[in-house]
Amino acid sequence: MIRLFATIAVAFGLAACEPARSTDDDDQWQAVNVEVVPVPAPVETVGRLAYRGGIEIRSTNPMFVGLSGIEVLEDGRVVAISDEADWIEAHLALDARGFLTGFTDVRAAFMRDEHGRVLTTKAEADSEGLAQMPDGRFAVSFERTHLIRIYDLNRDGPFGAAQMGPRLAGTEQLPANASFEALAAMDGALVTAAEGGEAATTPMWVASLGMRTPVPAHFSYPLSDGFSITGMDRLPDGDFVAIERFYAPVIGPRARITRFAAPSGDGGVVHPEVLAVLDPPFPLDNFEGISAVRMSSGTTRIYIVSDNNKNARQRTLLLAFDLIETPAAD
Repeated sequence: MIRLFATIAVAFGLAACEPARSTDDDDQWQAVNVEVVPVPAPVETVGRLAYRGGIEIRSTNPMFVGLSGIEVLEDGRVVAISDEADWIEAHLALDARGFLTGFTDVRAAFMRDEHGRVLTTKAEADSEGLAQMPDGRFAVSFERTHLIRIYDLNRDGPFGAAQMGPRLAGTEQLPANASFEALAAMDGALVTAAEGGEAATTPMWVASLGMRTPVPAHFSYPLSDGFSITGMDRLPDGDFVAIERFYAPVIGPRARITRFAAPSGDGGVVHPEVLAVLDPPFPLDNFEGISAVRMSSGTTRIYIVSDNNKNARQRTLLLAFDLIETPAAD
């Protein structure tokens, strides 16, 4: 959840006062009506990314708000989460060129805890990071409680109880609202990074799924120029891709997409490469989720999604980019 938008403090205050949401009829998916508006870009390429279409997604359904994590699968299926512990499923529509044009068959359901209980209050339901694991299950990171839960969404749908993920050490030092924004999976482990703030780095954990004791943050992610990390995913080649965001009054929002090698060894600072910086007049908002998938052509496609924070002045944007591979050296 973004910390610097001027209206966010008000939104958080309202959320804290809201009663727990009703869980009537929580044992079924709910169809979600959406309106899709094309989002053109002023340039065809930005950095090492080629723009492949974008859409603004609008809905009056209260479960379709604050999209904070997304996974786009190879068949075009989308699994996303809101920052209020809602599951969102949909399918992407692409035109003949492979450009993103639509978001269809949308449905939503409540997320549950390890006891099978629907998460109802903002304090416990602030789900931010989403990662599909190699075995098909999904991991979700929760910011205010500093927890990771694992869901077998393919087997149970949204109705099964969660399994607790690995515990992480040092989380008591994290601000409640600047915690596990970024989450990704690698073989046998989950990688998560705290959003970060004014420090030059932010902690990054690589936690094996079988660990029985809390895992320290042996790695860190570098921050600069006022950006913080809000999303991660693993690229098809094994590297990682991240989305960083920036906001300041008058200046407004910015975004940065980076790539770094999978953390390995005993620890240290990872070394991200900047793939692209998104600034005006490029379409911008509060980008929090990122997903990478290999297209049938072999191209690596990157999607980013923004959290509108329940703010009428913000938008839910879903933008698509293809990675421009550098030519091989002679």
